[in-house]
Amino acid sequence: MDRILGPFDAGKVTLIDSGSDFVFHLTTLLAVRAVMEGHEVVFLDGGNSVDPHGMVALGKRAGLAREDVLPRVHVARAFTCHQMTTLILDMLDRKIEETGAGLVVLACLPTMYLDEDVELREAHQLFQRSMRAARQTIGDREVVGLVTNAGLAKLNRRRSIRRQLYESADRVVRVTHRKGGVRIDRLDTGTSDWYAAVPPNQMTLDDFDHTVPRILGLESDGGWHGIKVAGHLRFGW
Repeated sequence: MDRILGPFDAGKVTLIDSGSDFVFHLTTLLAVRAVMEGHEVVFLDGGNSVDPHGMVALGKRAGLAREDVLPRVHVARAFTCHQMTTLILDMLDRKIEETGAGLVVLACLPTMYLDEDVELREAHQLFQRSMRAARQTIGDREVVGLVTNAGLAKLNRRRSIRRQLYESADRVVRVTHRKGGVRIDRLDTGTSDWYAAVPPNQMTLDDFDHTVPRILGLESDGGWHGIKVAGHLRFGW
């Protein structure tokens, strides 16, 4: 997975635009990875997608207890685009300073701004302000920035927001569910690769190259699935 995704650089924003529910497992994996490396995580959730149970399970496989993981992942949820904008503009920088976070996750960020009950012009202006502020904060604080979108087709409803989202990212990774597994396209390098998780607790040859505990796989029962019209997965604490 490291080879396929490439580096997540401090001060830069990586966008993962996904048509597969693998994006939820990936954000869980990256959050636990950050904790393993000694960092705090600030997680702003626009899709009610945070999975604490998955974080605890992955932490155990890496030798971390529940209390070693969850207190270091600072979660705030937004249920409207106005709430998300307020979190980013008024609270994100302060929370990074308070926690000394090394990773910022803006999960399912565009979802709230695609609400048809919010007039397009207002939604676009709010989204533009949010992305500018997020980029500024991530750059100034030199933290790793991760923005996700769940559902490739959803962004077509408001193409101006899609354009702003792509133009604001330093690099874009697109994830799609295919017959052969999960296809990962990196738009910054023009490369594509396939990822198929091994069953839980099954080691691969790569695992023998490392002396520290490694997270082996994220296969869930039934494998990965494309995101349906209904939207995104729902997780709760």
